[in-house]
Amino acid sequence: MNDPRTLKDAPKIGLVSLGCPKALVDSERIITKLRADGYDLTEDKEDADAVIVNTCGFLDSAKAESLHAIGEAMNDNGRVIVTGCMGTDKDADEILAKYPNIMAITGPQQYEAVVSAVHDAVPPVSDPFLSLTPSVLSPRMRGSSAQATKAPAS
Repeated sequence: MNDPRTLKDAPKIGLVSLGCPKALVDSERIITKLRADGYDLTEDKEDADAVIVNTCGFLDSAKAESLHAIGEAMNDNGRVIVTGCMGTDKDADEILAKYPNIMAITGPQQYEAVVSAVHDAVPPVSDPFLSLTPSVLSPRMRGSSAQATKAPAS
């Protein structure tokens, strides 16, 4: 493990969630996965290692609010991942034209792509005491994994 960060230095992610209950469910799924991967959440966008903006594109006023939230996140942090209803088609093109330094943009219900984008932008901290998947097997583990142990016959 060459990463000098420890659990107390877990990457911090900010999240702005706009829109309907479906968008809220997407945000909750993203949060759940990121927390399971060892990320902390922060309300302070300036303190975050990256910020996710979950957009709404249902009404023109919602689009304007989403664009404003993206702009705020870009100004406060600069490391922004956009998801949600505005992450598709011409809305995505508009976002990228206005904010070409967006780290990633995905559509609604693409929480796996959002989590992947977060991992690319800010790799998670691996903790051998909490990780369910060992990154390196010891020589003893390598030899025993292929052998089945039989219980003695009674």
